[in-house]
Parts: sequence; C-alpha cells; structure tokens
Amino acid sequence: MRAWRQRQLPRPSSPALLDLFERGFQALWRRGRSALGEVTLVVILERVLRRVVQAHPHLSALAVTSEGLRFEGLHPVVAEFDPERLEESLVVLVEEWLRVLGALTGEVLSAALREELLAVEGTRSPR
Repeated sequence: MRAWRQRQLPRPSSPALLDLFERGFQALWRRGRSALGEVTLVVILERVLRRVVQAHPHLSALAVTSEGLRFEGLHPVVAEFDPERLEESLVVLVEEWLRVLGALTGEVLSAALREELLAVEGTRSPR
C-alpha cells in the first residue's frame, strides 16, 4: 500500500485522491472476485467498512454493492476534506481490507492483490 502511494503524485487534491483510490479498489475488486466471488467480497468489505467508519465517519458515504465499493456518496463533498485526512482514512480502509483478505485466504491472494494495486497509476494532473 505504501509503495503504491509513493509512486503517485506527492500531494494530490482530495478529488484526485478519491479518483486514485476508487480505481485502486476497482482493481482489487476485479482480482478478488475472480478468486473469491462477489458474495464473499461483499460480506468481507461490508464488515471492514463498518469497522473503519468507527474511526473515520466520513467514509460512511461509501457503499458496498455486488460491483464493489461505490464512491458516489463522497464525490459531491470530497473537495471539503483535507487531502491528508482523506488519504489516511482511505489507506486504513485498503490496508484493513487487504489484511482481512490475507488472513482469510492464508495470504494466497496477497501478492496478486498487491500487484493489481501497483498497476493502478495516479492521475498526472490535479483536477
């Protein structure tokens, strides 16, 4: 996770961060779905999101569906968030989801998920 973020723009705006993490989650979802299926991923991500929202309530605007994590609820208000705070909360969410997936699969998917995430490039110009 940290290696992925270090490859991106050093100080992106909150909208650019949201876009980056949205694409990151889409990549992770696609890879995880092929191995675990939608139902399993939905249940795991719902549980992880509930836990992370306790410390980062603004993430309650996110929604888990059979197509993955939906960011539409954050788009209208994302410009109001401090980029560092937003990034911190999204990093926690990704790391916790990867940790739980790793624990449940005996780390079988961990390397493949990290590769998928590293393949996601950030936007090169601020929004």
